[in-house]
Amino acid sequence: MNSDTDPGSTDTDPEGSSKGEFTRFFERHYDDVYRYAVRRMGADCADDVAAETFGVAWRRYGRLPKDQPLPWLYGVARNVVRARRRHDRRHGEVLVHEGGDRGPKAPDTVHQVEERDTALRALDRLSATDRELVMLLAWEGLELRDAARVLGCTTATARVRLHRARRRIERFLDSSPPEPPLPAGARPAETRRSPAHVRVTVEKK
Repeated sequence: MNSDTDPGSTDTDPEGSSKGEFTRFFERHYDDVYRYAVRRMGADCADDVAAETFGVAWRRYGRLPKDQPLPWLYGVARNVVRARRRHDRRHGEVLVHEGGDRGPKAPDTVHQVEERDTALRALDRLSATDRELVMLLAWEGLELRDAARVLGCTTATARVRLHRARRRIERFLDSSPPEPPLPAGARPAETRRSPAHVRVTVEKK
């Protein structure tokens, strides 16, 4: 009996099986890569960045780390973003500031707008690599060792970079203009602190 029509046949299509596995991989991690791209290039370019990233992932699927793929994917996406920024600079196109467009969101309160603006201005004081490290930790939720993999450095180097970044952010926040006087009868706001978007801690291990 022809194995192509025999329901009991154990023959499989290796290429079809691989495509099915990659499709599940794509569906599981696409949103994370898309959000990464939105935060760095804006919503207009995010789909293209994600598509290029998964194009690389498809070509290298047999070699990428299946147990912890996100740091690898973020590393590829970072290279795609950097290549696009170089291309845009060569062609004189306007760039979206990193973190400047994070896609559709609910209307902000005045406090949320001020907090996000403070966070972005604090990040802007950092070098590109230190800023990427903080974003990977605070916005993408990576552990320090995984963020180090994305940046292509050791965990110890990433820890030093993070410590330096936190000091610069704290100095910026400490030098920010004081809050205006409160109207009579108004309740005082909570003490100024690092915005949630840039509040990260240094691992002790």
